[in-house]
Amino acid sequence: MKFKYLIFLLAAFLIVACEDYVQNIDPLISQVEDERLNSESQVPFLINGVLARFASTYDNMTVLADGLSDALFFDYNVPNATFPTFQEIDEGDIRLDNNSVDGVLFGLGEMRFLADNLVDRVTHKISFKDQDLKKQALYYGYLIGGIARYLYATYIGLEPEKGGGVIDAGPFIPSAEMYDLAVEKLNLALENAPSDYEARVVHSIMARIYLFQGDYATAKTHAQAGMMDGDEPFAAMYSIEMNNYWWVQAGIGRHQWVVDYRFKGYVDADPNEANRIPLQEIVGNDGTTIYYIQVKYDRDTPLNFITWQENELMLAEIEVREGNTPSALDRVNAVRASHGLAPLAAVDLDVIYVERDKELFTLGIRLPDQRRFNRWHLPAGTWKYLPITQSERNSNPNL
Repeated sequence: MKFKYLIFLLAAFLIVACEDYVQNIDPLISQVEDERLNSESQVPFLINGVLARFASTYDNMTVLADGLSDALFFDYNVPNATFPTFQEIDEGDIRLDNNSVDGVLFGLGEMRFLADNLVDRVTHKISFKDQDLKKQALYYGYLIGGIARYLYATYIGLEPEKGGGVIDAGPFIPSAEMYDLAVEKLNLALENAPSDYEARVVHSIMARIYLFQGDYATAKTHAQAGMMDGDEPFAAMYSIEMNNYWWVQAGIGRHQWVVDYRFKGYVDADPNEANRIPLQEIVGNDGTTIYYIQVKYDRDTPLNFITWQENELMLAEIEVREGNTPSALDRVNAVRASHGLAPLAAVDLDVIYVERDKELFTLGIRLPDQRRFNRWHLPAGTWKYLPITQSERNSNPNL
């Protein structure tokens, strides 16, 4: 059998092709044979494929995660809200055959595979003259491979309160172990970081992982080496051909998901909050009920994965936990100043919780924050992760 990559936009997806019985024909036009990708000239294409699959997975994951959290909600009275699978997610009563979750799990599996496959090609199959290009490829392969494992640990679960995932139809890997695997990949990305900026990105991602695990000392070490004021966000990129899913299902493109009313309350209390919480009013099918959608994203707007502002809020939270509130307040106010917001007079964990809610609006962070701050909004027994779906359970003998 011969493996081929289908070219869909920038993404490269492996499929198994039929054996080639025809000889002496022109090279393929619509497909790229796998062995032809094992050359230095194709490495930029492979990197772009990995980054494209990251983008098309990350936006789906954050929409569903915010839907499961208290950041978004689903209501059939909202114009164009029709997916029962979204209602299940909103209520935390998620069937194992939920095809919205199935889709994001499939994308996450491909994202993880393509990242690991890039590393394998670069390490074992491609000879390089340009060592900088090799280093860049290894960086992105390890970075996205680490992020894939982070996404499994943070958002996927075997049971309602048992997070984690599976790799290559292997045994279930609990969140704590999956985070360890993510950190292993991220440390390798750090070794291959093309610049200090890329290294700071990795440190900030690792700080987030340790923060979510409650290891505040290690989180602080990485955050102190993380992103700084002025650093550009590390973001998923989109185009008019590959649209941002927030625009597609939770924004102007189609508003199946609407934001919780507290976000309108934030903007009403301080109109400058619209700088980081841009909203638009819509009217329900009943002609009376008012809802609000996010208008932060057009179809090709980048979706931030990690920013210097989040790094500052992580350090601020850790300092509050350590009792160093003056420094924590300076950090929170630096983040607020970046959006033209007035400084606060005091800070505690409740303030941190709210500031993270505002700053990380639409980034899928509310779900892990609700779990770790013990502020779950749904009844006992509801899903706090997106479930490993029945298709994976049926095909995986370990499950």
